[in-house]
Amino acid sequence: MVLLEEYRALREEVTQRVAARMQMIGFAGVVSAVLVVANKFTFDGPSVYVAVLLLLLAVVWLRGINLAIQRIGRHLRVVEARINALAVRAWGSSETVLTWETDIQTRRVHVRGVALRSGRLLGWIKS
Repeated sequence: MVLLEEYRALREEVTQRVAARMQMIGFAGVVSAVLVVANKFTFDGPSVYVAVLLLLLAVVWLRGINLAIQRIGRHLRVVEARINALAVRAWGSSETVLTWETDIQTRRVHVRGVALRSGRLLGWIKS
C-alpha cells in the first residue's frame, strides 16, 4: 500500500512539473513577444536583447525541469518494478500491473536523429 501511495505521489509530482514547464514556456513567449513588438523589432533598443535573454533563461530553466522529471521517472520505474514483483508474488501471475513509466522510457530509447539531439539538449532524453 505504501508503494502505491509513493507511485501516486511521484506521478502527481511529474504532472505538476509538466504544468509548471508549460506555464513558463507560455510566460516567456508572451513577454518576449511583447518586448520585441514594443520596439517595432529594431536592434537599437534593449527590448530585443532582453527578450532573447529571457528566452535563453527560460530554456535553461526548462532543461532543469526536464532533468528533474527524468530523475523522478527513473525512480518511478524502480517503484513500478517493485510493485510488479510484489504482484507476481501475491497473485502468482506474470502479468505486470504498472507499466506507464517503463513504456515511456522504452519508446524514448528508440528516438533517433534531430529529435534525439534536441531531446538531449533540452533534457527530455537522458543519454
